[in-house]
Amino acid sequence: MNSIFHRVTIHELIIAIVVVLSLVVLLIMMVLLYSFYKYKVLHQRQIWLQESEQKVTQAIVSGEEVGSVDEKFIMKLRNPSFRNIFLSVLVASDQKFSGGARNEVNNLFKTYKMEDAAWQKIRQKKAYVVAGGILELAVMRVESALPYISSLLEHPKRQVYQEAQYAVVSFKGFDGLDFLNTLVAPLSDWQQLRLLRSIGKLPVAHEEWVKNWLSSSNQTVIIFTLRLIRKFQLLPFYADAINLFDHRSVTVKVQAIRTIIALENVETINQLIAVFFKQPIEAQIEILRALKKSRSPQSTPFLQQQLWHHPAISIKIAATEALIALKQHDYLQRIATDETVPEEIKQVIKHALQEKT
Repeated sequence: MNSIFHRVTIHELIIAIVVVLSLVVLLIMMVLLYSFYKYKVLHQRQIWLQESEQKVTQAIVSGEEVGSVDEKFIMKLRNPSFRNIFLSVLVASDQKFSGGARNEVNNLFKTYKMEDAAWQKIRQKKAYVVAGGILELAVMRVESALPYISSLLEHPKRQVYQEAQYAVVSFKGFDGLDFLNTLVAPLSDWQQLRLLRSIGKLPVAHEEWVKNWLSSSNQTVIIFTLRLIRKFQLLPFYADAINLFDHRSVTVKVQAIRTIIALENVETINQLIAVFFKQPIEAQIEILRALKKSRSPQSTPFLQQQLWHHPAISIKIAATEALIALKQHDYLQRIATDETVPEEIKQVIKHALQEKT
C-alpha cells in the first residue's frame, strides 16, 4: 500500500512552499520592473512633448530664421520616438494656428527636415503609420507628395484611403473630390464632415459633378452631396433633392428632407405634406421635425390630423411638438381636458406640454 500512495514528507512540503514563494516573488519583481519601465517611458515622453512644444512656442513668439539649426535639437531628433513626438506637435500646432504663426510652424518642419520622416512613414506597411505620414505631409502642404498620396486612394486599408481622401481635398479643394465618381467604399459621417470642412468654395463648373454624385450607386456619396448642397445653399438642386424622396434608402430620404428645408421656398411645406404618407416612419418623423422648424401656420391642420388619426405614437408625439412650436397651446390644453378625447392622445399632449415646460 505504501508503494502506491507516497506520503509527502515535511521536507518535500517545505521545498514546495519555497518554490511557490520564489515564483510569487519573481512575478512581483517582474511586475514592478515593468511598471517602472512604463513610468520611465511615459515620463520621458512627457519631457519630449514639453521640449517640442517649447520649440514651437519659441519659433512662433520670437521667430526662427529659416535654415538656422539648433544642433542639440538635431541630435535629439535622431531618436525615432522623439522625432515622432515633434512631428505630432508640429501637425497639431499647424492645425491650431493661422497666418504668421502657422508659417513659423511650417518653417520648423522644413528646417529640421521633417519631410523625410513623414516620407518614411508613408512607405511603411502598418496602416496607422502610413495614415500618420499622409496627414503630416498634407498638413505641412508638401505638394510634391500629392501624386503618391493620390495613388493611395485605392488602398485596401480604410484608415489609409480615408486619410488619402482628406489629404487630396486639402490640397486641391473641390477638385479633389473627383474620387467620389468611382467610390465604392462607404464614406463615414466623420469623414464626410472632414471633407466638407476642407472645402472653402466651389468652382464655377461644379453643377455637373454634383448632379452626377446625386445619382451615385453609393448612398453615402449621395448623403455627402446633400450636405454639400446645404452648406453652399445650392438652390438649383432643390428639385433633385425632392426626387430623392423616392430613393430606397431611408437615410437618403431623411437627408433629402433636411436639404429642401435648408433651401426652403413657398412650395416646400405643401410638397412635404404631399409626400408624407408615402414615406416610412423615420422619414415621416423628419418631415414633422421640418414642419416644426419652419413654424408655418399653413401646416397646422395637417399636424392636428396626425395627432388625431395617425396610428403611430411616435408620429403623434412629433406632431404635438410641432403644434407647440406653432403656439397651439390653447388647442392642446383644451383637448387634454376633454373627457371625450381618447386617453392615448391626452397622454401624448400632457407629456409634450410637460417636456416643453
